[in-house]
Amino acid sequence: MSSPTAARHSAAPSTASQETPLFFEAAGRPLYGVYHAPAPGRAGAPLLVQCHSLGVELVTNYRNEVLCARAAAAAGFPVFRYHARGHGDSAGDFAAVTFAGLVEDALAAAGQGLARSGARGMVWLGVRFGALVAAAALERGGAPRGLALWEPVEEPAGYFRRQLRGLLFSRAAKGERPNATVDELLARVASEGQVDVHGYYLHRALVESVTGLGLAGLLAAWKGPTLLAQIQARPRLAPEHAALVEGLELRGVRVAVTRVAEEPGWHFISNPAWESEALVRETVEWLRAVA
Repeated sequence: MSSPTAARHSAAPSTASQETPLFFEAAGRPLYGVYHAPAPGRAGAPLLVQCHSLGVELVTNYRNEVLCARAAAAAGFPVFRYHARGHGDSAGDFAAVTFAGLVEDALAAAGQGLARSGARGMVWLGVRFGALVAAAALERGGAPRGLALWEPVEEPAGYFRRQLRGLLFSRAAKGERPNATVDELLARVASEGQVDVHGYYLHRALVESVTGLGLAGLLAAWKGPTLLAQIQARPRLAPEHAALVEGLELRGVRVAVTRVAEEPGWHFISNPAWESEALVRETVEWLRAVA
């Protein structure tokens, strides 16, 4: 995957001198990360660790993650964002990426952020598939104080099926006759090891590594404050998001919900890069309330 590049200059109140690009090690490979030092004035602020999504979705949402990191740092929160193995500027073969490996990278990133910031607690931000990673790392990273989810993936199997369905729809829109069904494409992943989805491959290793996983199950023991940001044009919560919120609230979890009425097109890179002022603003406001 090529490295995401910075888009246009941001007006966010953070400067390059407050951001430290670096490489750190996870499972013997170098991973790329950026530490955002916090503005002074917020004693005891937790570290915000950002877990990006898979493949091209890292690129399509990259600008928002950078803007959120800068805004959170300007509000007094240390932030650590990174590229997992096989993504962006980090080492590793995307064909060999597994869920366990992504969680391992998240925990290594959290350790780096804690060491640099001296923070005593963490808030995790999971974007799309990264929500599953954040949920799995949550209790293992030490002193979790909150969890933010941007358009989270609740069920990996359904997520992969939607990716393949979108591929078939895009072919039909171009006047091409689809030569396989979703089930046949999944069978091809199992037998051949991969399927090309808009120039990025869906690999067998990753699909098999998340068999039986679900976001609700990963959060079964979680009781801390949670933000769910729905990024869809629909006015109401999607059924899968509503079910997640209901399940958490039944256990006494305090869930804040925000709706961003946009359809960014997760698998298609736009120029200029997609930005959502509302998404960043609502996330930082929730972060202030958590702290």
